[in-house]
Amino acid sequence: MPMAIINGRRVDVPSTATDDDIRRAGGIRDDRTLIKRERHGNFVIPRGSRANVAEGDVFVDSPKRIKG
Repeated sequence: MPMAIINGRRVDVPSTATDDDIRRAGGIRDDRTLIKRERHGNFVIPRGSRANVAEGDVFVDSPKRIKG
């Protein structure tokens, strides 16, 4: 299992993880948006989808909608 960084914490996640696997590992609530940070941009991980996870990948969460 690769070690990913979720909201600043290092956690083990499967190499092909569902959004629920990542949320559970990082303690991210369902009412937050899950985002994968990469060198060339940030990408939303939609509900019910799978993501390929490599060693050192970074995931963060944010509110559903940000105004301003």
